Amino acid sequence: MKKAQMVSLILCGMLLALVFSCASSAPVSETSWDWLVNGDADNGGSSTIEMTEGTEEGVPAYSFKGSITDKYEYGFVNVKLMPTDSATLDTLKKAKAISFRVLGDGEPYAVKITTSDVKDYAYFEYRFDTEEGKPLTIIVPVEHFMQPSWGKAVGNGLINLDNAEFIEYQTTRNGSPGPYEFKLWDFRVHTAGVPKEKDIKPKGKPTAAAAPAAAKGIGGDLGAFDLVLKDNFQYGDGYQGVFAEKRLMNGHKIVPGEKYTLKITYTTSRDLEDIINVGLVDTTPAASYWRALSWVGDEGMAELPKSTAGEKISATINFTTTAQATGVSGVANALVFLTKGEGKKTVAGSGVKKPVTLSFTEFVFTEDK
Repeated sequence: MKKAQMVSLILCGMLLALVFSCASSAPVSETSWDWLVNGDADNGGSSTIEMTEGTEEGVPAYSFKGSITDKYEYGFVNVKLMPTDSATLDTLKKAKAISFRVLGDGEPYAVKITTSDVKDYAYFEYRFDTEEGKPLTIIVPVEHFMQPSWGKAVGNGLINLDNAEFIEYQTTRNGSPGPYEFKLWDFRVHTAGVPKEKDIKPKGKPTAAAAPAAAKGIGGDLGAFDLVLKDNFQYGDGYQGVFAEKRLMNGHKIVPGEKYTLKITYTTSRDLEDIINVGLVDTTPAASYWRALSWVGDEGMAELPKSTAGEKISATINFTTTAQATGVSGVANALVFLTKGEGKKTVAGSGVKKPVTLSFTEFVFTEDK
């Protein structure tokens, strides 16, 4: 792993792992962790993460912000909690549950327990949602940690904590570009059972709730930007670009029967081999990574004309939603742009003419009421 930014957090009573039984609690052992962060540079990516230390509810808190890019196809950033001594690692290996406080940006994240028997990075994980501006307590029983479907299953699908190494948090946007921001504090390991939220008392004075943010409307004028339609021949017959930025829906969850209008002006970086299809889509794991939200089967996607490199194209597209998104995150309420092309006859598949960039000079997305 590329040299990561590191802050040593010696809890020594500030973040004791607690055992909860009904309404009572008692410390099991002192725990000590190093907090480290890294982006996807080792995978050829350029996603960024910055960590700053502060205080929340009377305990150390760590804020993380940066941007996910799609230079690496599955762009990501990580936060790692590394045990600094054998007592902390032994406590983790005895865990019945973990809990923590999080203040997020409305996007989903994953927490993982990494184990030495997983060799392909498909670590046991639990995905959780966040609410913008609202602190949440997340409690995860150990049996709720599952391997993602793309990995090689180990241990008959059950985590073996004897092989536990460390805790990891990760973004779940799968390369969808855009900024992110979240804060973590009060991480605990529970070894005598799964606590209820009422049993987890803040160690200090709760932070005063922030004033409610002004309501944000759906879409609007999103300005000029580039969207790369990447080679998707491993799974399909063309190129695909997903616009999954939160500002498209601003926390709204798509349901059937809604109507939207997209007004765009753009050029392409090379001659297209076919038309471009456009639609609303849910790309989350809960939607099996692909749920059409504005078309059914092979029919109903909007079409943009086949064009040549640099040719200016202006279009107005109307969408009527046909399905419900699984959540409010950007990746659950996204726009996808697809175009077909000639692929090589290989096992993995690849496009002959390589990815194409759409350069938008106008991108206005509105809801029709």
